[in-house]
Amino acid sequence: MSTVRGGVAVTGLGVCSPGGVGVAALWEALATGRAHRPAVTAFATDGATLGAAGRVPGHTGGDGVRRALDLAGTAVREALDGVDDTGRVALVLGTTDPGAVPPRPGHFAGDLAAACAERTGLGGEAVTVANASASGAAAIAVARDLVAAGDAPAAVAGGADAVTDLAFLGLNSLRTLGPEGCRPFSSRRRGIGLSEGAAVLRLEPLDGPGAAAPLAVLAGCGLTNATDHLAAPRAEGIERAVRLALADAGLAPEDVDFVNTHGPGTRRGDTAEIAALRAVFGPRLSSVPVNSVKGVLWHLQGGAGAVEAVTCVLSLVHRAVTPTWGAEPVDPCCDGLDLVLEDRPRPLPDLRTALSVSCGLGGMNTALVFRRA
Repeated sequence: MSTVRGGVAVTGLGVCSPGGVGVAALWEALATGRAHRPAVTAFATDGATLGAAGRVPGHTGGDGVRRALDLAGTAVREALDGVDDTGRVALVLGTTDPGAVPPRPGHFAGDLAAACAERTGLGGEAVTVANASASGAAAIAVARDLVAAGDAPAAVAGGADAVTDLAFLGLNSLRTLGPEGCRPFSSRRRGIGLSEGAAVLRLEPLDGPGAAAPLAVLAGCGLTNATDHLAAPRAEGIERAVRLALADAGLAPEDVDFVNTHGPGTRRGDTAEIAALRAVFGPRLSSVPVNSVKGVLWHLQGGAGAVEAVTCVLSLVHRAVTPTWGAEPVDPCCDGLDLVLEDRPRPLPDLRTALSVSCGLGGMNTALVFRRA
């Protein structure tokens, strides 16, 4: 993607996840390791490796494919809190299922962003991105370019997905679901657990007139598509995305204080990602805190990269990083790494720069670099 130096301001956040509705609920869930992951009742899971899924507690609304739109609307409204004029604000949403919104007169099936913009009063561009599990992060990168280039005065960007029978049973047939859900970097990991949710960032120019005080700065983005197998990620592709994001931000690996990984809890995925990070950071990686939130939230599909971007911003705001729950016993591929294995957030008063990595089927990789405002 094009290089646009200087970054954009993150001025708002919105989340609904298995940790609860709202940004505060997300941080509490990540700090305590507690989330809502009940048994699946919307469809039969007989014979499946896993019978539970992450759900947003207390969130009413539709089910199945319509629920993604409900979840997205909830997150967008939180991110827009305090914004009066939304007539030119763009919306970019990622999803693993571009047909998530049933057709309506004058609309096509894949218009999640357009339908959500209509619900929430956003009148700017509406773009739906479908880059597998990297969709939410890729949507943030697209929105960054819109704002930085002056094509939108502000944008809301992220991802949303619901747990559907197609996604759940399809992943089960691929033997991707694990009996314990996500256990990132654990030697006992056996696959993922699926979740629903939505997360978005509000982006504005750093020097824009009337812009809200920034929570953080989105300093750089890198996207790659590199694999020789649909479901087997390549470390080289992940490494290149990270290097592109750092170059876009004008930073070196030595400038990164914290890495939030994709960390799904699959053997191929975890191993490739750690190999990529070792290639970028070299021996210094052992002194950089590295975590994954999927041990708590499980895998939010198209919303995964977005909720992890929100996590990076919150870490910069709180000057702390949350634990990697479920990682012990740690796999040998992570020997010497600091996976933040405490049972509470770790204070990092000098935390200034955070890197978030997202990976999707087909080798779709996205890296985002955030720095403290």
